[in-house]
Amino acid sequence: MNINAEVTPEARDYLVAILTKQEVPGMAARVYVEKGGTQQAETCLAFCPPGHESTGDVRKDFEELTLYFEAASVPYLQDMEIGVQGEGKLQSLTIKAPHSKKPAKPPKTFVLSESCEALRVPSGASTTLPEGASVSITQALGGSFTVKYEGNLYRLSPEVTRRLGFHSDAILFEPPGDGRINEQQCWDALRLVYDPEIPVNVVGLGLIYKLDFDQDKHFVRVEMTLTSPGCGMGDIIAGDVKDKLLQVPWVEDARVDIVFDPPWSYDSLDEEARLELGLI
Repeated sequence: MNINAEVTPEARDYLVAILTKQEVPGMAARVYVEKGGTQQAETCLAFCPPGHESTGDVRKDFEELTLYFEAASVPYLQDMEIGVQGEGKLQSLTIKAPHSKKPAKPPKTFVLSESCEALRVPSGASTTLPEGASVSITQALGGSFTVKYEGNLYRLSPEVTRRLGFHSDAILFEPPGDGRINEQQCWDALRLVYDPEIPVNVVGLGLIYKLDFDQDKHFVRVEMTLTSPGCGMGDIIAGDVKDKLLQVPWVEDARVDIVFDPPWSYDSLDEEARLELGLI
C-alpha cells in the first residue's frame, strides 16, 4: 500500500525538533484520521515510539523524519500535506488532507497485505486468505466486502476491511435529546446490512419483519428471515444486524430472532430492490 504525502522542509524541521525533545531514540510520528469519510473527519498526528506502530501501517521517511500512516486512514490521507504557519514561538503545524471527508471507494482488485480471516459464500465456512493473494471485489456494501479468489466468493468482515485500509458506510446519528431510541434511525442503520451475494440491503430485500423496542432498557428486538432456510450466512447477517443497531444512539442491547413464517419470497422486495435486481 502506497501513500502520496508531502512534508515541507519547514514542517520536517519543526517535527524533528519536537520528536528529539522526547529523548526517545527512533521516535517517529503516526498520522491517522478519526471518522474518516464523514463531515466530522479529523486528521491527527501522535508520537510513535519504536515498536508502537500498528501492523499494516505505511511507513514513509522524509530524510531524518519518519512518519507512520494508519492503514485504515490511507485512503483519506492521499495527497495530504504537512506544513507550518507563523514564525518563532507562534509557529504551528498545518495539516491539509483534502480527501479526509470523502467516502473512500475501494479498488476493483487489490493484493492482500496480510493473511485475512474470511467466510466462504454461501456456505459460511471459515477460512484464511493468504497474504499476497490478488482478489477482486464483487460487492463492497455495509462495511464488508465480498471478494472473488481462485473462482470462489468470500466475505471479509468490516473489521478485516478496516485493517486492510478501507472504511465505508460510517454510521453517525445525532442522539435524540429525549434519551429514547429513534425507530427511523434503527431502520436507517439496517439499510447498511447487505446479503453477501445480493447488492441489496436487508430492508430492501424484505428480510426484516418487525422491530420491537423496550425504551426503559434501551433494548431492540428484531424479527427477521432469510432468503433461504439453508442459507449458511444467516448467523453472519444476523450478527451484522445486531452490530449496526448497537451503533444507534441509546441502543444498549439488541436481539435478533430468525424466523421462517411467513417464508420469504420475491414479493417481499421493495421497488428499489426490484430495480437493482432488474425485476422491473
